[in-house]
Amino acid sequence: MFSKLFPERLSSTWRLGLLLTVLMVGSTALCITVASWTMKRNLSSIARAVVLDDLGEYAVLYNRNGLKEIKDVFAAGGHENDQAVRITGSDGRVLFEQIPIAVAGYRWPDNATANLQPSQTLLVTVEHEKREQQLLAGCQVLKDGNILWFGRTDAEDRAYVEHIRDDLWLAGLVSTVFMLLPLWWFVRHVLRPVQDMMKSTRKLAEGNTDARLRAPNAVPELQAFASAFNTGLDRIDALTTELQSANDNLAHELRTPLARIRGNLESYHDHTDNAAARDASARGLEEIDRAADLVQTILTTRAGEHKALKLHLETIDLREMLIHLHDLYKAAAEERGLQFTLEAPDSCPAILDRQRINQAIANLLDNAFAYTPKGGAVTLALSTTDDQTRILVRDTGPGLSAGDLTKIWQRFTRGSAASANTPGMGIGLSLVRAIVHAHGGETTCQNRDDQGAEFSISLPIHRNQPSPQPNRGHS
Repeated sequence: MFSKLFPERLSSTWRLGLLLTVLMVGSTALCITVASWTMKRNLSSIARAVVLDDLGEYAVLYNRNGLKEIKDVFAAGGHENDQAVRITGSDGRVLFEQIPIAVAGYRWPDNATANLQPSQTLLVTVEHEKREQQLLAGCQVLKDGNILWFGRTDAEDRAYVEHIRDDLWLAGLVSTVFMLLPLWWFVRHVLRPVQDMMKSTRKLAEGNTDARLRAPNAVPELQAFASAFNTGLDRIDALTTELQSANDNLAHELRTPLARIRGNLESYHDHTDNAAARDASARGLEEIDRAADLVQTILTTRAGEHKALKLHLETIDLREMLIHLHDLYKAAAEERGLQFTLEAPDSCPAILDRQRINQAIANLLDNAFAYTPKGGAVTLALSTTDDQTRILVRDTGPGLSAGDLTKIWQRFTRGSAASANTPGMGIGLSLVRAIVHAHGGETTCQNRDDQGAEFSISLPIHRNQPSPQPNRGHS
């Protein structure tokens, strides 16, 4: 319920901090409101009691010795600065008054005592024209018919309430700070480790199998979860490494027997006179060639991923190579009913392995042709910046799903648009990435704004390319 009150992009740390702060401020404000109301009510009762008590004392003094004793009391300083005394006649004429500056400016009632009997008292509240403070005034009819007034302002009460309110706000602020200390602990030992784990899982999703969950300062439960999760990852990584090693060893071991079988089939094909046998041996040779190509692709991909691929580096013009590829694929494009265009306006010298890069671009073109429907378009483009050269292959096919964008470059992974009729085993793009990786470049893919997908090969420009090294690793 509370999550709907915050923007979606606001982190849990800020959400929890703001929520606790709002709750503490609201609780403090409620406490202050209730306390202020209670204190005002109690102070009002006390003020009424004080006014009635002092009014009675001054009445006793006046009834005993007259106005002289009242004057003697005030002359001796027996009064407060926020208290005032008036004695008026029955006709309203002022006989005596002692009004300090703090009580000046209040309009005392004129007809409030019209129906009062001797010894009766009356309390009234008087507002000031310019001040917020109120005057609580009490009056009593004396024995001789004169009227005694005693008044007291609530300035002292208001100041007391304000002082208490400030103290309560300070206490609320300190309490809020102390309440945020558990939040700091929660963020440090729960939320931050969870965020670190999320970063690790993103790396895992991107294909970095070496990433592990780290939670050194987390609560024991998160540490136990990270340990169990990492144990599972280690087991999966060990099984994957074992499987990859088995694939590599199998590929190495298959090359020799496949070559022998092919030689025997060729000899049989060349020396038999049986037409059916020759046809069968020819089909067998084709299948063996496909298997040999698959084995070589696996070995090349594996070597490229570890930058152990043997490169025959030379200086070539990428534009000329793309023109050659464009001419080579024009016939296939026309056969499929596709529009195939080349965008390579400028020459681009580069030091690379012509055969390997040509193989990588050809794989991208094969994919684009396979997934682009009849009447679509495929574009082969070349662009150069100060830091790198980019080779792009654009198509108007179905595009890539969100999962394809991160997994499409992995071995034996096919795009979501692939079907049983689509050729390939899902190793073409992994071979592209391995070749580009061996050259120190990068591969990317994205969906186009209008339709289709765009695959790109980014290579460092020639001044940043490695020097030609005939023997860099496995063939």
